[in-house]
Amino acid sequence: MMDLKLRINGEYKQMHEPFISGMTYRKYLPLSEKHDYLHEEVPFQVLDDLIVLIVEAFDKQFTVDEFYCGLSSYDLRVKIAEFLAIVKGFPSQMELSDEELEELTKETDDDATPSDGGGEA
Repeated sequence: MMDLKLRINGEYKQMHEPFISGMTYRKYLPLSEKHDYLHEEVPFQVLDDLIVLIVEAFDKQFTVDEFYCGLSSYDLRVKIAEFLAIVKGFPSQMELSDEELEELTKETDDDATPSDGGGEA
């Protein structure tokens, strides 16, 4: 599930897409083979290909230009990262149960902190 709030014609429009399909993932794979959208600067033509995929995933509720113009540069990067995480199958925080979220965020006993167990003889 992904939410997107774009500024279009001076007004904010809220988009919600509860279903990102496996076909979207399929279309993403060839793009990801060529570029790492999260860790490298990509040419604008390459970025456009990803934005087209986002527009398709939202059933064309907005255009590529509306996506670019409707988000700040910071939010643009955040929403791209969120989209990529969802496409790759990582659940959003909202999709996790409280127990799953706690499990992911709890400290483990395997940390690098030495114990006071006095294992020396």
